[in-house]
Amino acid sequence: MRIQVFVGTGGVGKTSVAAAAALRAAIDGEKCLVLTIDPARRLRTALGITGNGFQEQLPLGAFGARGELWAAQLDVAQSLNRAVEQTASPRQAAAVLAHPIYRILLESLAGMQELMAVERMDQALDDGFEALFVDTAPSRHALEFVDKPESFAHLVSIPMVKLVGITYHWWERSGLASLSRKSLELYSRVEQMLGATLTRQILDFFSIFRTIAEDYAHRARRTLAMLRNPEITTFTVVTTPFKARRDGDFFWEELSKRKFPVGSMIVNRVWPMLPDLPIPEGDAKLQSVVGWYREMSMAHQQVWEQIRTNFGSRIPKLLEVPELSSDIDGMPALHQIAQRLERYRPGSA
Repeated sequence: MRIQVFVGTGGVGKTSVAAAAALRAAIDGEKCLVLTIDPARRLRTALGITGNGFQEQLPLGAFGARGELWAAQLDVAQSLNRAVEQTASPRQAAAVLAHPIYRILLESLAGMQELMAVERMDQALDDGFEALFVDTAPSRHALEFVDKPESFAHLVSIPMVKLVGITYHWWERSGLASLSRKSLELYSRVEQMLGATLTRQILDFFSIFRTIAEDYAHRARRTLAMLRNPEITTFTVVTTPFKARRDGDFFWEELSKRKFPVGSMIVNRVWPMLPDLPIPEGDAKLQSVVGWYREMSMAHQQVWEQIRTNFGSRIPKLLEVPELSSDIDGMPALHQIAQRLERYRPGSA
């Protein structure tokens, strides 16, 4: 089992690189899933997938692959429904899925995309994938998919929160319920903010959802532990030449602070140097274009040398991927990138 997580800012080709890395591994014989937890639909464009179903297998006959390549875009509702149905008893699952607060949870609660990301990774590993390639949101807030589950796991372990979930139904049915609402600061404050009806719905929902939340927290801790294990996981920073120094410093610092292993950095869209080309005398326009390209490619190579100097001692693998001549809109283009990527094994030098 191995996991490779791709992080980076917008416009660097991160989704394409993640998909190409998964394709490379599938060609070499592994059963792979490339999973995007980015709400945007870039993966559908890159791989030509329909997006129907939980995950979709892609045909690889043209590449002589010995393994399998599957693709999925995180669907919060599907992932949470699966967690409820697999964790709870049939009666408890039915009560949760039918509860009005559950629909609010799926459709309105901020942070569900991030909370479900580690759950979806856990489900992928349960499904028997040998390699998981995770495409994160193109943002400097991308690390919320690891921060929020840790915060949630801590929240559900707080004794007062557990006590409310365990005792609410008994408290509601008892003759002390009316008195308690007026006297207990916890309930009165919540009712003042949300209203009595919504407060009761939320507490009722939490009382039946509590064990599912605790099981989620357990799985989240387990998945986060795997993400911190360099024998299983590597984080890859994807960037472009003129973003490389800033992005590399930011993500290396943030991931290191959280104790996640940074295994590689890919500088994408590097302009390769042109060979010496005969240019007809007097063709000033062609000379200008070629001169401009050579200046840009030389600048890219200078940046690449700086990256090797600045990050060579911190990040084990530094790779450059050249700019392609066309847009990434299907498997053949991804295969071109895949041919330029080294096969990554967590823990390798």
